[in-house]
This record gives sequence, C-alpha cells and structure tokens, in this order.
Amino acid sequence: MANQAKQSLTEKILLHLANCMDFSFSYTLKRGLGLPSFPGNILRDLIRNDFKDSIRDLGKLKFIERKKSYDGSIIISLTDKGRLKALNLRFRELDKKVEKNKEKWDGKWRMIAFDIPNEFKKGRDALRYRARKAGFYEMQKSLFLYPYDCKKEIEDFVRMFKLEKYVRFALLDYVDIQDFLERKFKVRSIDKA
Repeated sequence: MANQAKQSLTEKILLHLANCMDFSFSYTLKRGLGLPSFPGNILRDLIRNDFKDSIRDLGKLKFIERKKSYDGSIIISLTDKGRLKALNLRFRELDKKVEKNKEKWDGKWRMIAFDIPNEFKKGRDALRYRARKAGFYEMQKSLFLYPYDCKKEIEDFVRMFKLEKYVRFALLDYVDIQDFLERKFKVRSIDKA
C-alpha cells in the first residue's frame, strides 16, 4: 500500500511538472515543502520523506534533473524522457474518463486528423497508439474522435514529436454516426438528456 501511495505521489509530481509552463518548479532545502515545523510532526516528516524519495526515484529514472539555483533553492525540471512519461500518464487519464464516464459530456466531439509522412513514422505510430489506448474511436486510419476535452494532451504530444504541420484538431457539434458514438462512449447529447 505504501509503495502504491509513493508511486501515486511520483506520478503526481510528474504531472505537476508537465502542467508547469516551463516544466519545472523549485523548492528550498531549508523550508522544504512549506509544511509546519513544530517538533514531532510525524505526518510532516512522512510527507517530506516520501517527497524526497519520489524526487530521488524520478532522478534515477532520468525523468527529471535537479539544479541548484543562485539563491540556494533546488530547481526540478522534466527531461524529454520525463515529459514523455507525463504525457503517457495524461493519456492514461483520458482512458479513465471514458471507462468511468467521469465527466459530464458537453455534446461536442474532439477530432484528430493527421497525414504524417513516413519520415515521421515513429511519431505517427506513437500518436495512433496513444489515441487507441486512451479510448478514442478510430473512424479511419488517421482520423479519431473523442467526447471529452483532450486538446492540451494532443497539442503537447504534437509539439513533442514536432508534428505541427501534419496534425489537425477540431471541435465538432455533429458527426453523421452520432447515435453510434453516443452508445459507444455511453454519453447522451444535451438535447436528448
């Protein structure tokens, strides 16, 4: 159970870094996480130790790099490998939205369409694989539909693989297979609700 909580904290740190504008954050060794410092606070010590362990583990896996700033604070930044791992975690979260129907559907379809040349085959295959794993509906080999917001994940992926010229993202009000998609994703249009 403790290992699972530690993994969850590690994933949360990765996702937090991925959501930061410059993929980094800093903290001061002296002040740590800004937790209260009264003596004997076991919870504070556990959280601080878990945080340090998670940072150490992420460093060992080469998902982050640490640098000391001029003011003594530590700057933690995602590496390219860490950005990819965080992106994979975010795509896994998209799949959970579909599985658990966690979000209220806004009645719009997100469409990803791409025509990626063979010289970028790795990125094309990676995009197709992640879309399938995240639960997108593959309407055609290079056209996927999804009911929930996924714009940031797609934009970050496209930017990481340098595919901006080849991938289009659209927000659609209607698709001619609307009824099929609503059954597949177990969502209902606002006008049918």
